[in-house]
Amino acid sequence: MFHAQIKILLINCLVVFSLTGCAIKQMELTESGFLSGYSGLEDYEELEGMRIYKNPDVNIVERYSKILVAPVEFKLDPTVKEHKMDFEDELKLSNYFHETLIEGLIINYDIADEPGEDVLLLRIAITDILPNKVYLNLHWATTLIGGGIGGASLEAELIDSLTGERMFSFIDARKGKKLNYTKGLTKWGHTQEVLGMWAKHIVKNLDDLKTEQLIKELEESWANEE
Repeated sequence: MFHAQIKILLINCLVVFSLTGCAIKQMELTESGFLSGYSGLEDYEELEGMRIYKNPDVNIVERYSKILVAPVEFKLDPTVKEHKMDFEDELKLSNYFHETLIEGLIINYDIADEPGEDVLLLRIAITDILPNKVYLNLHWATTLIGGGIGGASLEAELIDSLTGERMFSFIDARKGKKLNYTKGLTKWGHTQEVLGMWAKHIVKNLDDLKTEQLIKELEESWANEE
């Protein structure tokens, strides 16, 4: 019985490879020109493939208390077949990303509606997108090898809302998780999954800065009391 299951799985895999060809390739990092700068980007070990820049000369938490989240932009190549999206799908994905960000950021930061001296501007652009091939995700075996899984590429940065000075930026290209089977049953399910992961990453990095600043202040307070 076990050997029969393995044989079926291998047959399914061969079918997928023959149908998809290069469709199972990983998403590739690109530099679209959206960011204010690309120098200083370094590989981020916790999320392989992501590249991050953090301004070493600025204490973001001390200088800024508010964040202005700009509308998510799509900077897609119109000549690429996979980049052709319905306006409704584009709006749904951008709203999901924006709302997920706000829900996370509002816990530790004030959300601004205009630029200001203590306001960071968060700019985001989706620069590449790959829809799921739903027909290849109807069986878990084909999803498991990634043949029909979609994803996206992203560029994002936090800049001073008045001067444009770059504080934090990252670029990443990522496909959805093979084990999240149900995400593959809609055209943009895995793309939305990736956008949610990026939103949580941005929020976590900013929350970590808050935590580091609090620990620093507590240590200084204890030192002064001794």
